[in-house]
Amino acid sequence: MSSKQSLFEATRNGVKGLFGVVLDRATKRVVLGVVTLLVTFLTVVPLLFLLWTSVWSGYPGEFAAELTVENFQSVYLGDFFPVWKIFRNSLSIAVGMTVTGLVFGLGAAWLFVRTDLPTKGGMELVLLSCQAIPGYIYAIMYVTAYGTDRGLVAAVVRNALGLETLPIDIFSPWGIAFIAGINVVPTFYLLTVPALQDMDPALEEVGRVHGASLLSTVRSISLPLIKPAILSATIVVFLYGMGEFAVVSILGVKSGFDVYSTTIHTAIKGRFPPGYGEAAALACSLLVLMLVFVWYYRRVTARKTEFMTLTGRRHRTHVWSLGRWRWPLAATIWAVLLVVWVLPIFMLLVTSVHADWYGQVNLSALTLDHYVTAVTDPQLRTAFLNSLIVAVGAATLGTVLVVGTAYYTERTDGRFRGVVDFLSLTPLAVPGIILGAGLLFTFLWVGEIVPFLNLYGTLLIIIVGCVVVYLPVSSRIAVGNIVQIHAELEEAARVAGATWAQQMREIFLPLFKNTAAVIWFFLAMLSIQLLSIPIMTYTSDTVVVPVRLFQLYSFGPGLAPVAAISSIFIFLTVGFLLILRRNGIRFYELGQR
Repeated sequence: MSSKQSLFEATRNGVKGLFGVVLDRATKRVVLGVVTLLVTFLTVVPLLFLLWTSVWSGYPGEFAAELTVENFQSVYLGDFFPVWKIFRNSLSIAVGMTVTGLVFGLGAAWLFVRTDLPTKGGMELVLLSCQAIPGYIYAIMYVTAYGTDRGLVAAVVRNALGLETLPIDIFSPWGIAFIAGINVVPTFYLLTVPALQDMDPALEEVGRVHGASLLSTVRSISLPLIKPAILSATIVVFLYGMGEFAVVSILGVKSGFDVYSTTIHTAIKGRFPPGYGEAAALACSLLVLMLVFVWYYRRVTARKTEFMTLTGRRHRTHVWSLGRWRWPLAATIWAVLLVVWVLPIFMLLVTSVHADWYGQVNLSALTLDHYVTAVTDPQLRTAFLNSLIVAVGAATLGTVLVVGTAYYTERTDGRFRGVVDFLSLTPLAVPGIILGAGLLFTFLWVGEIVPFLNLYGTLLIIIVGCVVVYLPVSSRIAVGNIVQIHAELEEAARVAGATWAQQMREIFLPLFKNTAAVIWFFLAMLSIQLLSIPIMTYTSDTVVVPVRLFQLYSFGPGLAPVAAISSIFIFLTVGFLLILRRNGIRFYELGQR
């Protein structure tokens, strides 16, 4: 080959290589840019609508009005809204939910992943099955089990012990907080279990070698290493607690126990004319609280290399041996599961096979008619189909957006990383009722301006709403675990000449597969039970199961039909979990040493 030919080949290869590098960078920028822009749009637009409504003198979408501060004056300076009382009530619910979720959720995650606890597979199945139970149905379950008037279990315990009343009142503020906290234990569990699964057990072995006890090792090694996941779960559950609606609306409102969400709901639905501006102004205080927590979270987790424990070195998963405490601890956990999960679910099933429920078993009133109706009723069949479409669509779209956004904020040096990460948390500050209204009016106005983007009256607006509502939770799952995958793996692939797409396909996504499965399951289960978004955006053609359940409970013949439909929710969830396990997708590695 002549020198001219060699020079030509070298030039051509150089140009080809340069073109490949430029194309690879362009692909990365386009993919991540589309994802982050979509997330930004979905979070900023409802937030802007909320802020606009709070300073607007007219109804949302009414241009013949003007800017004003009267809404804030009415809320924070007037006598109609007891703001400080609402804040104290909301704070008590949020603290109770967070403590309950931390104790039960993190405790279960560590025991299931890091110990040889027997029967933990069945325990996880019981725990995660509760993900399919909406909050308001969960509250009703506790009323049928432990309520003062209609609680069958409470009546049996009172008669057995000769008590007039039980020392625990589920209608008290801390009783409400505990029940709402039990309802989010699966959330706390799913937020922390992937981090424990991906943690290098060799670090705990160091503590073992130096003679540290089990508690000392957990306190000084295990928990600090999963600090991002714990902090994420704590912040998410606390802020959701500040906006809790479902459980409080069933157990607290009748006794005058109001929180932010119930007050906002009343301002919109319980007043004429609706107080949209005042409700938005009240919600702004949650936004300020969220800003403080986001700042603190980013400050604590700024040095991400401290939490990178999953590297290119292979390691075996070791678990702690509980020794003689294995079965006593397992029996204790099963007893707790029986009281806080199994018995309420059992009472739901008992209620569902009665013609109606009056607080006691009536053998002559047993029937399966409610199940037959749930299966054969055309409206319910349509509602179940719509819910399935919403669940699959929201889980798929949400997983793609969450993984792409988390990768952008934690794996690139983009100048807008902090802004995008902050925006992914903003829905925490907006109660679902307000966010649903914001999405409704947003797409009504967008549809007027750009007709082909009119999502009103379609399931897509509900899917978008579900993604936005659960974006903070799912993004914390992703961020809390991306920081554990060491950057050296992708750096090694890049040095070896792999393109960005190859790095994602061959290294990052396989390592992140387990977490992505958790995110998809998490989004699917929560989307299928969400009420706040559908109740504000549905039409006669887009009724989903939560809306139908709420209609039956509020205006229907009684509690039993609602119990039957909710029982079907549980059966479907258990079946879905079994399918996942049959296909090798688990939330931890059972029994591996």
